[in-house]
Amino acid sequence: MQLSQSLAQEIRSYIKNLLSKEVIIVGRDGSCISMPDDAKVADEVATLPEAVFRQSDMQVLELSDGPHVIIPLQYESETVALLMLPDKVQEIQTYAPLIKSFAELLVQQYQANHQPILDSTDQFITKLLHNTSPADLPGYESDAQVLGYNFDEKRIAIVIELKDFWQKCLASFDQPSFDREEIIKVWKRSIENKLTSFFTRSTDNIVAYIGNDKFIVFKGTNGEPEDNIIKLLKTSHSAIFEPLKNFNVSDLVVGVGNAYSGIQGLITSYREANLALDFGSRLWGTNKSYFFGDLGILSILGEGNREKEIQFANQLLHKLTNEELIKTLECFFEENLNLTETAQRMKIHRNTVIYRLNQIATILEVDPRIFEQAMTIKIALLIKRLFG
Repeated sequence: MQLSQSLAQEIRSYIKNLLSKEVIIVGRDGSCISMPDDAKVADEVATLPEAVFRQSDMQVLELSDGPHVIIPLQYESETVALLMLPDKVQEIQTYAPLIKSFAELLVQQYQANHQPILDSTDQFITKLLHNTSPADLPGYESDAQVLGYNFDEKRIAIVIELKDFWQKCLASFDQPSFDREEIIKVWKRSIENKLTSFFTRSTDNIVAYIGNDKFIVFKGTNGEPEDNIIKLLKTSHSAIFEPLKNFNVSDLVVGVGNAYSGIQGLITSYREANLALDFGSRLWGTNKSYFFGDLGILSILGEGNREKEIQFANQLLHKLTNEELIKTLECFFEENLNLTETAQRMKIHRNTVIYRLNQIATILEVDPRIFEQAMTIKIALLIKRLFG
């Protein structure tokens, strides 16, 4: 969520009336949303360290014109902006909890007043995806039947993040007849049309808006091999998703999970897709599609789940059963990916090592001679050794 200029101005006015002090309000992207005309630190604000945004408590930061009290504003446990108040640090620190409470209350009221009314599908999917209790799953199954959804067949979660969608499409109040619900319906239809026009054999899609800048599609496989669908999504990002862009949305990111059936399967696929989107956009940027299965060890790091770790290792290594190849691989890693030293230690010809590594790369579809892929294999071997 990005604070709008109108809300930032309202918060600034409140603080000025309360303390007779000016404040600079910095957005999550490092931009100055609202500040006095004579602010001297605008350029420094743009280069604030990322660690500042990760703190939930008040901080004091030294800038060129002196110390500033930094107060993070949070909404739903996420820092959405920073308040920067200069001078008289001790005095401001006294009032900081009050400033933070009232400013966050304004943010909550703003969000509550301008939230669109979600239709039954959006409400159901949003509630389902944030479910944490397995005991609630039978109730969701009943609701799904009422809505006419069949979750017995496998579905792939596709999370689409339209950058600044909330800010530019739903949080605009320039037009008195502005209809947020209709805007969401138009975007949902557009997303579904793009997918159905591309996947003509598999048109069973459940499309929902799940808040802020995100939509989700649960795409039915309709018996088509999951790998075929994912391969098409991988190679056709531009053809499928680029047409969604317009003057309000110039950047988007797509995350894709694996195919699962059942209510719990939908939740799992969504979490995978969301993790792929989050990691992918942070590491490699926007305007791309990211797939959970391609994250390798990153997927394990993201979840910290023992069962998932073992599943990851088994999926990667289960085809590698030749003991000679396994010993060669382990020796290759122990010799820091050095072909010559591996050959000398195993007392075989260097070309034999190359031949065996080619075999391993073919079997695993991951090449141990490429550093990033070697890391994935190495971690899988360690997990296998530790947990079986």
